[in-house]
Amino acid sequence: MGGHLAAMKKIGIRHTRESAAAYNEIAQTVFFPIYPVIADQILRRSGIDHGTCLDVGSGPGHLAIALAALSDLRVYALDNSRPMQEIAGKNIVKYGMGKRVVPVFGDVHTIPFDDASLDLVVSRGSFFFWRNLSQGFLECKRVLKQGGMAYVGGGFGNARLRDEIATTMRERDPSWEEKRKGWYRNCSPDIARSALAAAGIFEYDIIDDDSGYWISFIH
Repeated sequence: MGGHLAAMKKIGIRHTRESAAAYNEIAQTVFFPIYPVIADQILRRSGIDHGTCLDVGSGPGHLAIALAALSDLRVYALDNSRPMQEIAGKNIVKYGMGKRVVPVFGDVHTIPFDDASLDLVVSRGSFFFWRNLSQGFLECKRVLKQGGMAYVGGGFGNARLRDEIATTMRERDPSWEEKRKGWYRNCSPDIARSALAAAGIFEYDIIDDDSGYWISFIH
């Protein structure tokens, strides 16, 4: 997800019905091809394809749907926007995933799940806008079972999709590329390392390649 509406994804900012609908339109058109690619990468890199998964900042639910479609996971799609949650629910039904994907209202800083209750926690695009990066990481760790993985970051899956989307988004919003660079700076590797350390997480991997910029750690 992204474009000129992505800044509204910031935790603490609530989508209106209009902005949520516009956000969904971008997700279902410009960004739509990336979700199965990213879902496949997450499943392969984590080695987790069954159990329970949480998608933090799930927006309209497309990544959560793709994860469920490509695995045996039960996926919870967490978002702090009621209008976005409503759209996610409609998308989940639209793609026939009502028994596998569950929309949940909540915030990454106080994830509404018990300790050690999830096998996989993922997030694409939201962590650039978390109010408190270390608290977000700490919450992701808290809800993971022993041996579970968090996979958090942002990207487009591969270089071809990244370049195609960048071209389209620049046509929609000439300042999009600069905005994207600014979001990256909010969570640069140095900032992320400090936040991870503050959360007591010292073993992790940082991926920064054509697939995107991702941070993963195992509880």
